[in-house]
Amino acid sequence: MLKEKIKNIFNDNKRYYTLGISNTSGVLEYHLLKILFKDNELKIEDRHISQKIDDEFKEHLNKNYPVILNIEGDGIINKRVENKSGYRKNLIFKSDLDDFYFYEYRQDKDVFISVARKELIDTYLNELRALDVFVIHVSYGPFVMGALLPLIKGDSIISSNTYSVEIRGSRIFSFEKKLNPDNQYTINGDIFKAYEVPLIATFFSYKFPKESIEFDTSFLDDNASEFKYKKWFKIAFISVLFFFLITLVSSHLLHDSYMGSLLEKESRYALALQTSREITQLDEEKALKEKILLTTNMSNKSFVSKYVVDIGNSTLPEITLKTIHVIPMQKKIEEAKKIDLDFNHIIVLGKVSNDLVFNRWIKKIEKFKWVKKMDIIDYTQENKIWNEFFLKIEI
Repeated sequence: MLKEKIKNIFNDNKRYYTLGISNTSGVLEYHLLKILFKDNELKIEDRHISQKIDDEFKEHLNKNYPVILNIEGDGIINKRVENKSGYRKNLIFKSDLDDFYFYEYRQDKDVFISVARKELIDTYLNELRALDVFVIHVSYGPFVMGALLPLIKGDSIISSNTYSVEIRGSRIFSFEKKLNPDNQYTINGDIFKAYEVPLIATFFSYKFPKESIEFDTSFLDDNASEFKYKKWFKIAFISVLFFFLITLVSSHLLHDSYMGSLLEKESRYALALQTSREITQLDEEKALKEKILLTTNMSNKSFVSKYVVDIGNSTLPEITLKTIHVIPMQKKIEEAKKIDLDFNHIIVLGKVSNDLVFNRWIKKIEKFKWVKKMDIIDYTQENKIWNEFFLKIEI
């Protein structure tokens, strides 16, 4: 049972909620998809539509999964402008740029841009924050559908509930406001309704960022950090509990073994005595290592937790951590030889989908006060999307 819970925790890292909020003429609709993304394959596990966040809607919104949000409808201005200096200021006239969010799809000569007041977007975010869920990525307006261009062959028209976007030659050619409630589209063999298309596009823009899409989501950093912290805390708690139970079972087995050995024939006494000596030697080595840990600050939970939490919180959405080794072994365990531990290094293994993001992450880690030196031992391409990395951090 506990093993299954641990497995489910790690599988949760592959599940997401994409939530669409549509406000048309003051009428709100909430469109929710639960997505499993595993081995670069997307599967829709649940769909739900509601006109309000009621108890039934909350039952479909598992708080353990991160939320990717798309907003469209009233209060959002969508324009096509010439790609030249000052186009943002021209859109809002005499208003303050800092009062607005700008979601842009850039092409050589044109910029397709959606403009919304921060107050509008923040209202939706606060509404979800009150449900104790974590929004880690946001898009608004129709131009996020440009994230689906790699999946579209030839010229086409893709639609959301309220907008249609014309694609020509793998580029956005035009758009128009048009209700499309009955349209359906096939993406990677799956059929999606019009209201689901911008949700899938927003998910792909999060997992595979495009340079042509520009939107500063730094205002979501606190959400992402808090979600990662709670996820790592939950993993750590279950792992410690699992380790405790294994240790308890092992102690019982060892005790039974001792009791059984007392009842064995005298001919086995020598073997039992040798076993006892070996156990005594292991206990002495354990005591020595515990003493070493106590004389260093590495045994202190606050230090170990800080290193793990700092590394976990510093990761960006494009980075997936596989393993963090605190106090790693200096070499493989060999029979009848002492186990040598490295108290001065942390080993981090993982993968990243964007080189620039990886460089930014490295710089963030190097700024931690407890980091003396960091070496990139390995950085290799796993496939067209992912690069695997091997970091060694001196503390």
